[in-house]
Amino acid sequence: MELEQGNPLYRPKPEVQGGWGAVSEETRLPCLERIRTPAAALAFAPILAWMAAMPSPGSGQAPETTIIRAGALIDGTGTPPRQNVVIGIRDGRITEIRGATPADAADPNAMDLSEFHVLPGLIDVHAHLTLSHDPELDYGGLSAPATAILGVMHAKRTLMAGFTTVRDPTGPYYADVALRDAIAAGRVEGPRMFVSGPVLTITGGHGAVGNWAPPELEIRSAAATIADGSDEIRRAVRLHQKYGVDFIKIIATGGIFTDRSDPGAASYTREEIEAAVDEARKRGQRVAAHAHGLEGIRNAVLAGAHSIEHGSYLDAATATLMAERGVFLVSDVYADEYSLTHGEALGLDPAHLVTARAVSRHFRESFKLAHAAGVKIAFGTDAGVFPHGDSAKQFALYVALGMSPMEALQSATGTAAELIGVRQDVGTIEVGRRADLIAVASNPLNDIRQLEAVPFVMKAGAVVKNDTRR
Repeated sequence: MELEQGNPLYRPKPEVQGGWGAVSEETRLPCLERIRTPAAALAFAPILAWMAAMPSPGSGQAPETTIIRAGALIDGTGTPPRQNVVIGIRDGRITEIRGATPADAADPNAMDLSEFHVLPGLIDVHAHLTLSHDPELDYGGLSAPATAILGVMHAKRTLMAGFTTVRDPTGPYYADVALRDAIAAGRVEGPRMFVSGPVLTITGGHGAVGNWAPPELEIRSAAATIADGSDEIRRAVRLHQKYGVDFIKIIATGGIFTDRSDPGAASYTREEIEAAVDEARKRGQRVAAHAHGLEGIRNAVLAGAHSIEHGSYLDAATATLMAERGVFLVSDVYADEYSLTHGEALGLDPAHLVTARAVSRHFRESFKLAHAAGVKIAFGTDAGVFPHGDSAKQFALYVALGMSPMEALQSATGTAAELIGVRQDVGTIEVGRRADLIAVASNPLNDIRQLEAVPFVMKAGAVVKNDTRR
């Protein structure tokens, strides 16, 4: 996990720009070395062998020095847009930001975005790249290789939509770890990833595969990690760390799309969540808690979880507690809207849709309570519940629920980077940060839906999409 400067565990790491061999000795850990579970080693070997034979994506090595002329710059810090700005980039990082001069306009080597608004690359802190919204591709029914292939497909779609960093909070079979490493090594196009591996859940909990089955079958799957009691939780966290995760996701309540699960009911106790938090802390890692119901939310907040994912049944007192303790809310309101709008057409389980409608009545009010209380809201969409590449459609909902356009933008830039723990590296356009940039045709602070159609994407100084000349 990349940690902020000042953390005693912080170690600067160079940006990977080439193939497998471009990683330093300090950070070299190829995918085949990271995936060591018996099932995963067999499952991923054919995929990774195929990937190793592929050439690096065309965008791989960034030019040594780049100059960008931006018509306007929104840097993600909350300051108003600046007009006619030059951004200098060297070795994948921003080296200067200054006002444009007549000489810049005449520079044939400068990249001309003078008709566009330039912003930081977007961050989705709750994106399931290895999962699909298609019910026929349910994660409990897919093999590890199929899961990895989905991840490769979804990673590119996400990057092309302007999301240069994601936090992925569910990786069946550690497929997310393999995908993260393949992207970092330049073999697959996708956003920078921070991953959790399989979720930790109780017996019969949300995300557990086979809750529908009769007792004589007793179906269990490595797609999720079932752990009951503090000792089992500690062992599960250690196992995940062994296989290379960046953070831990724990299921603190039931969920919507799991059989025999109640989103309002708490699952893990406060003491059990504390065990996960303590074990993660030892390696400088954070815990994200899936929590819909109020009791489970409070258990997670009091236990020291760093973020509440969903937070559907918040009350004012708990929102205040979250603000006081610096606990982030990751509110995926677009996933909620998509499920209710398209669920029947997709053929989702009617019982699950009944549950979704019941939760939805509280979801938006919880968002408003959190915003009013000053809770840090980070942009997380639950991509995978809806088609990958559509995450930016959530911005308009954040604004409709009371955020200013600038607040909505910051939720997916500086605030999102702060949640992950990489605020000194990504999330804003400042000297020293990685050169993750997007450009849109007009001011998104006047029309936030501009972010739904991003024509230009740069990741770590390398242009991966440029449709600005059309």
